[in-house]
Amino acid sequence: MGVEKPVSNGKRTITSFLVYADPAIKNSLSYLFSVVLKLEFDGCVSADDVARRLHRGAAPHLVFVDMTHDVPQALESIRQLRSYAADSVIIAMQRPDSRSGCDAFVAGASDVVVWPCNLRELAARLMVRLSQTPGTDLLPDETTDWDAEAYITSRASLTVSEAQVMRVLYAHDGKIVSRDEMSLAVDARPWRYGDRKFDVHVAKLRKKLSKTFGDGILVSTVRSSGYRLCTGGANIFELS
Repeated sequence: MGVEKPVSNGKRTITSFLVYADPAIKNSLSYLFSVVLKLEFDGCVSADDVARRLHRGAAPHLVFVDMTHDVPQALESIRQLRSYAADSVIIAMQRPDSRSGCDAFVAGASDVVVWPCNLRELAARLMVRLSQTPGTDLLPDETTDWDAEAYITSRASLTVSEAQVMRVLYAHDGKIVSRDEMSLAVDARPWRYGDRKFDVHVAKLRKKLSKTFGDGILVSTVRSSGYRLCTGGANIFELS
């Protein structure tokens, strides 16, 4: 089990961790927190570790429990979490064909989500559970495909910095993104002349995407203009 360091989203400090068995869930949640929400995130694996974490520090705001594999252990983890952390938001992740949702609520879960799920919807659920109103900065237009972005990040083994750059490029598929636009989107500040930070990230991103997806996802540096990612409208999940 791993636990997230307390970090701030600009409004409040949010602590969270994951009790998991399926790496795919960890990868997607890690993308959601680290790249989209820009918060650090890690995972945890056993009920024993849950108890130790709660003994060592304050109760977390958010806990995700994977119920897609070992349901009895997951339910026990939920019960332990609820007994130690009465105010924590506990989200149980279950398979589409599972009938354990009611048991999760009885054990103390705040919500039950069918996995795999839409990451935009999950983000909105989290904001509501944390008594925040999902804003347009968090939940952009419906064309945003966080699930595809998370898939690309996981398949190509992108770092958080590379994934943040990829996310901006993917949102402008086929169009040039200037260095200033990239800097404002990733670092919330204008680009400084001579700063080659994004040139380096794009170069590494280009190699990783080419190695993983071949010509399916192309990234180029447009001289004096910026960067461009092109998928040609391909189905990301079908690219190899």
